[in-house]
Amino acid sequence: MGKSLRSQDKKSWQIFIVIYITVFTVFTLIPLYLTIMNSLKDNAAVSGNIFGFPSFWKKGFFSTIGKNFSLAWSGPGLIDGMNVYFWRSVLLAFASAFLTCVIGTILGYLFTYKTFYFKEGIFIFFLAVMMLPSIMGMPVLVPFVSNTLGLKDSYVGYLLPILSGGQVTSLFLFRTFFSQQPKAIYESARIEGANDMQLYLTFTVPLALPIILYCFVGSVSSVYNDYLWPILILRDNLTLMPAMKNLETNFVNDKGAIYAMYILSSIPLIITSIISMKFFGSGDFAAGLKL
Repeated sequence: MGKSLRSQDKKSWQIFIVIYITVFTVFTLIPLYLTIMNSLKDNAAVSGNIFGFPSFWKKGFFSTIGKNFSLAWSGPGLIDGMNVYFWRSVLLAFASAFLTCVIGTILGYLFTYKTFYFKEGIFIFFLAVMMLPSIMGMPVLVPFVSNTLGLKDSYVGYLLPILSGGQVTSLFLFRTFFSQQPKAIYESARIEGANDMQLYLTFTVPLALPIILYCFVGSVSSVYNDYLWPILILRDNLTLMPAMKNLETNFVNDKGAIYAMYILSSIPLIITSIISMKFFGSGDFAAGLKL
């Protein structure tokens, strides 16, 4: 009897979990469904029924799709579309991610294999900074970059705080990873006459490829999706995320173009995720990622 009750309780919990996951999956997929479907419809169809399917059978269906995506990309008439902001965001996101990984691996190497004064204290300070939300530093950081450094509306002023903040997490990741690697490899290489640059390029970077890729993808996603920092620093050279809010006013009579703009804006992150997922799922990544 008791075994039967336990079996029924277990089955009830399984049913509850399935229902719970199903409900949240549906609510997660609804915005994706609306974005894709409405990007394929004209303004009248979007205004009439936002949940409806596109009229695949109607004449001019494909021209409507082309119009929506063309307007989203190039803009209506003399008004700019998303293309300028798109490439600017891609360039800044990938540049910052690349520099974050390069500086992070160097710092990780130094904090793992080198000895210098206050090394552990500096590392603990970095860990303490990780516990603070980045927005707490905005009231000080914005006037410092804009007025003290004179880097307002410049890409250098935009990237410097991102790179400095990105090192907090990357240093923790790379030092933790390097500290678990066999030091005998480095000691043998030093006996053979290898210097720090050779050790870094020959051993450190190849061994850290799983963490580098993980850090790179995370940095690209974070910078590309950032909304607040570009508004505060790049007011005249906005990136895509804050600019999309302004671009929506250009498509008041072309709501399908707004949804097309959302789809186009997601392409870099989709491509980055697809490429990285193949590596994340491989045995090499599982063997290399030991944190």
